[in-house]
Amino acid sequence: MIIQRLEKSSVRNVAIYLRLSKDDGDTEESESISNQRAIILDYIKKNFNYEKYYEYVDDGVSGATFDRPGFKKMIQELKINEIDLVITKNLARFARNYIEAGEYIEKLFPNNNIRYIAILDGVDNFEDKIANEFAPIKGVFNELFCKETSKGVKRSKRKKMLDGYYSCNVAPYGYMKDPDNQGKLIIDEVASINVKRIFKLTLEGKTAKQIADLFNKEEIITPAEYLKVKGLENRTKKVWTRSIITRILANEVYTGKCLRGKTQNISYKSKKRIYVKRSEQITTEKTHEPIITEEIYNKIHDNNKFGKTASGKEGIDAKFSKYMYCGKCKKRMAKRKSRNFINVHCPSRNESSYLCSNNILYKYEDLESLIIKDIEKEFAKFLKKSNLNTSLMKKYNDIEVKKINIQLKELNKELGLLRFKITKLYNDRLQESILEENYKKLYKELTQKRKDIREIIKNLENEKEKLNSNENIAKIKKVKEILKNLNKDILSNEDISELIDKIEVYENYIHIYYKFEKKPSKIVSCKK
Repeated sequence: MIIQRLEKSSVRNVAIYLRLSKDDGDTEESESISNQRAIILDYIKKNFNYEKYYEYVDDGVSGATFDRPGFKKMIQELKINEIDLVITKNLARFARNYIEAGEYIEKLFPNNNIRYIAILDGVDNFEDKIANEFAPIKGVFNELFCKETSKGVKRSKRKKMLDGYYSCNVAPYGYMKDPDNQGKLIIDEVASINVKRIFKLTLEGKTAKQIADLFNKEEIITPAEYLKVKGLENRTKKVWTRSIITRILANEVYTGKCLRGKTQNISYKSKKRIYVKRSEQITTEKTHEPIITEEIYNKIHDNNKFGKTASGKEGIDAKFSKYMYCGKCKKRMAKRKSRNFINVHCPSRNESSYLCSNNILYKYEDLESLIIKDIEKEFAKFLKKSNLNTSLMKKYNDIEVKKINIQLKELNKELGLLRFKITKLYNDRLQESILEENYKKLYKELTQKRKDIREIIKNLENEKEKLNSNENIAKIKKVKEILKNLNKDILSNEDISELIDKIEVYENYIHIYYKFEKKPSKIVSCKK
């Protein structure tokens, strides 16, 4: 029994990573999350003495990308959870792209003294093993397998699209999935009444915003609420908007066509989607019963005004606008060019008055002038009042850093002594020179003390780093430089970001939130 214990390696904490994805072709029961967990737990129990293990899972996420919630959380918590060992069932569970995986296995983990093991592939980055040399080759085959699987999935989906199969999880508003054929759409007799009415009102000259306001007034439930009532989705959008109406008017599905393949992934490694050219999309005629005729659809879309955007919107130079938010609904303000002026307004203004009552068009130039004047006035007062001498601050920081270094030296000595005591205690237990009950009590006390000291060291290191960076001194110097040449023409976005956090715009005033901790926010009247 004693021999078996001595053969085990001792580590602090273990991170076990589990991943499964049908997109990668991981469909076998042998690759299931429960199977991976059982293999890993059995392995670490037999080979390691450890304090605690942390489990990180990505179920249904491809191994071709590292944009995985569970994986990202594991990497973020390596230091926090004091991980000494990362372990997976095999290399494919860690990643199917070895070029990027190698950055973790061969650089990040060793640099942080973290061991990585892929059990079934025999990979161990802390040992000189032949399996480690074959890991990159195995990774290439994993990646090729993933790529071919992705191609097969795409071919299958495209075939269904060409056959007119409607593959989306939820049918468009006005339709429902045929219970006998989930790839076919049938008319929803209740919702289709509203779809027909939207097209009819548009033909009569109503704008999308006017229709949205009318539906809100009549308390007609939105498409999102309708889905929730039917138990299909759990969305919360309770207000009809111009965008909802416009999307319905622009959807050819209501003429009986099935338009598919509007977007696609950039590659099998990325979940980011891009729009496909109209000529390359798949259109299948007469796949389901139409709600409106093509004649009505074309009559609406022959109108040059439909979907037209405001001219001159591109290239608007309104530097402060990205920091402006509506004071009432807290949404970021939109901007538009009107003749020779730039106006800013709440984005809900064009959607529906039920979303926000702030329907004012603000002249950007007037707001910008108020902001610049207030910056000049307030920061001049702030810097004078604070009497911030950067050279004195630097000297103070240097003195504080010396004090911290003395504390760190003492704490690291104490930490070294604790490591020795824990090791000695562990050896006493192996030699059976201490009772199990006493061992557990002392081990708990020592490890808790070690944890407390590590936390103190971590906080001191952070404080030291902050003092060494002279962040506040640099910030004050930067602000002084900005204030010397405060001019809207030469003021850069970087300059603004140093000074301002956000600006809330109300009917008669603006509320400026400054970035400095000791600099309070300021309310500035818009009245002349």
